[in-house]
Amino acid sequence: MTLNENQRDWLVLTLIPGVGTTLFIRLLARFGTPTSVLHASEGELREVVGPKLANRIRHYGDVADVDGQIRAMEQYDAHPIIMDDPAYPPRLAEVYDPPLVLFVRGELHEADQYSIAIVGTRKAGAYGLRMAERLAGDLAARGITVVSGMATGVDAAAHRGALDAGGRSLAVLGCGVDIVYPSENADLMHRLIQHGAVLSAFPMGVKPSKGHFPFRNRIISGLCLGTLVIEAPPGSGALITARAAAEQGREVFALPGQVGNRNSRGPHALIREGAKLVETVDDILVELELPADARQAPPPKTEQTASAPEVARQPVPPAPPKLNVSEVEKDVLSMLSPEGSFVDEIALACRISVSEALSSLTMLELKGLVKQFSGKRFAPR
Repeated sequence: MTLNENQRDWLVLTLIPGVGTTLFIRLLARFGTPTSVLHASEGELREVVGPKLANRIRHYGDVADVDGQIRAMEQYDAHPIIMDDPAYPPRLAEVYDPPLVLFVRGELHEADQYSIAIVGTRKAGAYGLRMAERLAGDLAARGITVVSGMATGVDAAAHRGALDAGGRSLAVLGCGVDIVYPSENADLMHRLIQHGAVLSAFPMGVKPSKGHFPFRNRIISGLCLGTLVIEAPPGSGALITARAAAEQGREVFALPGQVGNRNSRGPHALIREGAKLVETVDDILVELELPADARQAPPPKTEQTASAPEVARQPVPPAPPKLNVSEVEKDVLSMLSPEGSFVDEIALACRISVSEALSSLTMLELKGLVKQFSGKRFAPR
């Protein structure tokens, strides 16, 4: 596997313990590229992070085994997609705290922007399993990609339903993509890789852990236009996914179940709270205003969600005629708040890389159209 310098150094920086999304973006805002971060002096790094992390970054070779990760990806035919990559799922990039890197086995397609998550309990009854397969198959027949977490129960039934209908399905794992979890889903995982993808925010070799699954659930909902919950008792991880979807500004759907059944309590509670009741896939398609066959339509437009950094669109200040302002710079300028906006907010709002946002802001500042506050905040003049 050959990675370019930016991909490799991006991967190195994300592998350093303590460098999360927020600090990563602040480091890019200060230094421009991951390569520049890794070559910065410890003193320069301390301007952005604490002394322990600055020392860790400076001696990244002791804590980030990028060569080991590359070897493991080669062994399992996996590849990384960094947030700066055009292949990074645009809907996921909109959410708060998106993963900096996705490790992928299989392929992501542009058509996967038309996707619905189907989640539910691992201990589903016959009704829940049957409906998960049926609804997933009906969605797949309409060109909708079905996303779930490859757990036993509802998740596995949803994946199977989509694949059996000849459609695509994506599985998001709470471990490395080289690990089959649960082990009984080995054949299912192979089918998913062949007819969709298995992906994770966790590096190769990372074993499943209870603490990983809330983050994995936010990725499931973040990839999708909406999330459908089928059979989920109180405390189920499926309800965490539903809450994440609501926080991300995505639609939440629920399949009603038998009154008195513990697995019905979660979906019924969601319906009482405003989730859309689902009996057939048409209930989902109509609510989302999706075409009858997504394969015949262009990819849906993405929008900034309520949970993404709030950057109010302001009127574009008129540029003096003598100044040449690019389309990207105009878009950046239109996103700036009078109180000041951070570079990462602008990058997410404009759907461009942090380095491109910083470059555009620098040019606008040189042209006298933008002023900079402390902390790398920018506002229109």
